[in-house]
Amino acid sequence: MTTTGATFTAPPVMGTPVPPAPAAKKKIPLLGKLVVGGLAGIFGVSVTFPIDIVKTNLQSSTTFTGPIHCFRTLLARDGVRGLFHGLPPTLVGVIPEKAIKLAVNDFLREILDTDGSGVLPLYKQVIAGGGAGMCQVAATNPLEIVKIRMQTQNRLPAAERMTAIQVVQDLGLRGLYKGTASCLLRDIPYAIIFFPMYSTIRDLGTDKDGHISMPSVVLAGSVAGATAAALVTPADVIKTKQQMRGATYKGTIDCFQQVFAEGGVAALFKGAGPRMMVQAPLFGITLLAFEVQKAYMEAH
Repeated sequence: MTTTGATFTAPPVMGTPVPPAPAAKKKIPLLGKLVVGGLAGIFGVSVTFPIDIVKTNLQSSTTFTGPIHCFRTLLARDGVRGLFHGLPPTLVGVIPEKAIKLAVNDFLREILDTDGSGVLPLYKQVIAGGGAGMCQVAATNPLEIVKIRMQTQNRLPAAERMTAIQVVQDLGLRGLYKGTASCLLRDIPYAIIFFPMYSTIRDLGTDKDGHISMPSVVLAGSVAGATAAALVTPADVIKTKQQMRGATYKGTIDCFQQVFAEGGVAALFKGAGPRMMVQAPLFGITLLAFEVQKAYMEAH
């Protein structure tokens, strides 16, 4: 029944069940997002670490003919334990790195979602992803340089090898940020490519009620991770070369010029295959862990 100037909703017919109102999602504070992102990162990195070992050694040495040869050589020389060499310090560093990347992107998306629809135009997704990529470098660069030193020192005499703490002490604060420019050139474009692509693919598997399927999250994270990894491989190669022990490059441009002069475009994309093999499962697993934890916190 309606009257002028007002609208009334008829009461439900006797015996007709009234559907419950959907529960409002609990907003997760930034600190909660950081915790969720860190835990997700630990899980993802632990599973994919041996592939990352192969990628780093392939990029930093000319003695391997390919990823399979590299894997077999490392396994024969160092055993299974060697494939996880450097994992503990990496896990210490991955907590802030993955926490910042995932949490800042999610946080910025909420801020940029001015109409509350949850759907952002591409340019806003790029801003959120780029902001996350830029912020994470504060944690990424020290983590990467320590990890690279740890992963590549097995070729050195035992007397010259260092523990993670010794590497940090040897580098000092300034040394921990060696190669920051190339790290920024890798991580900002990576995040700009990754997050919009991930959201687009993930949303294709979202039902009309907004429920996200786990397979769509894994697929989205894997495809976006592999694609972004392939496209920013040149920056990753340059960063790896600069951060190796004994590197004498004058800077990012000098490193780029020398790498290109030695091997052309192929040298800049060396290790792209293993890098894609790392990033695809890493972000498929990490984003699944992130989304599951986030959904639980929103519901409770």
